[in-house]
Amino acid sequence: MALKIKFGVLLTQCGEPIENGELIIEEGDIVAISSSPTEREAEETLDLSDHLLMPGFINAHSHLGLTALEKKLSPAKTFASWIGDLIPLNAALSDEERIRGIRMGADEMKASGVTGLADYVADPALLKSIVDLGFRSILFLETIGFQEDRAEVIADEVEAILKTHATKCNLGIAPHAPYSVSAKLWQYLDQLAKKYECLLSTHLAETDEEVQFIEKGGGPLVDLLKERQAFDMNWRVPGTTPTRYLKSLDVLSETVAVHCNFIDDDMDAVQAAVFCPKSTHWFGRTHILPVRKMLDAGIRVALGTDSLASNDSLNYLEEIRMADKLLPGVSRKEILMMATCFGGEILRLPCGKIESGQKADIIGFRIASQSKDWYDLPFERQRKKVDFYMLDGKF
Repeated sequence: MALKIKFGVLLTQCGEPIENGELIIEEGDIVAISSSPTEREAEETLDLSDHLLMPGFINAHSHLGLTALEKKLSPAKTFASWIGDLIPLNAALSDEERIRGIRMGADEMKASGVTGLADYVADPALLKSIVDLGFRSILFLETIGFQEDRAEVIADEVEAILKTHATKCNLGIAPHAPYSVSAKLWQYLDQLAKKYECLLSTHLAETDEEVQFIEKGGGPLVDLLKERQAFDMNWRVPGTTPTRYLKSLDVLSETVAVHCNFIDDDMDAVQAAVFCPKSTHWFGRTHILPVRKMLDAGIRVALGTDSLASNDSLNYLEEIRMADKLLPGVSRKEILMMATCFGGEILRLPCGKIESGQKADIIGFRIASQSKDWYDLPFERQRKKVDFYMLDGKF
């Protein structure tokens, strides 16, 4: 069954804006784009000639399982102490609270135009609940294990999850961070990613405490691991930057690196990155991911919300506006590319741009007045939600 959509403006994210044209969608796929009205027949016609249409937003890094922690945490003196505050609060959540939070977070994302999702899932029991939300998603199995003698056991547990759920979910693997995953476990997980042809993602070079830990073997993160009885007394300090450390393990080539605030001299080692604007602002960080330099170097950078443990909302329109504020050297056109096309490419999802063969994941904004630059329209401050939402050809 073919659907024809008449649009006022179309941002394809792979070409220039198209005005007053038509889209043809069949079985959830975009099959044709016309820059003018056509005589092509369709079983249904949708008149959105007063809308700007574009690909749905892709939230390239989130933790929906932490949504129930909304307003329960504040930025702490150290990043390690924030983690120390988070762990018991998260452990105290009931299953009902966590599921309710996941659904609430998903509703807020969808209302603000998110159709694609990359979520870190710490508890495999939550996989079905997140898949059932209906996003076009990749769910990363968040994995922690700093003690090297536990590496093989943990890797076996991850592989068991991959075997059980791989046909039901689009899965990836997320070694949590260089300070929480041993070198041996990193290499095991990289081997699993190759075996099961899935993507890796990790938090990388997020804070100066992480840099201090990997370069010098000291600082608040050492204290945190020891308090948690998770430190490995046989660990040898890498004595280099977090990025160079992972590069030396040969595990970065297919990894999506999140945050990357202290990666300036090492950015060429990363093939893809995710910037989380509002989380960055929430922590009050001034040393942030060098987006302009990475884009100029041809490195794809996408956008993510992170979680409500370090953000005050999951509204993606607020996220792109914060990116606009924090990245004065990056144009709004580029920010929208980060929010759509680059996210799709980084996460290997068949969405993020509007062209023949892509999935019909489309959002729309009602046009109130003519704009000098159509790329400005999604950034308008009064916009809290999208006016049109389509996922897989369904609206």
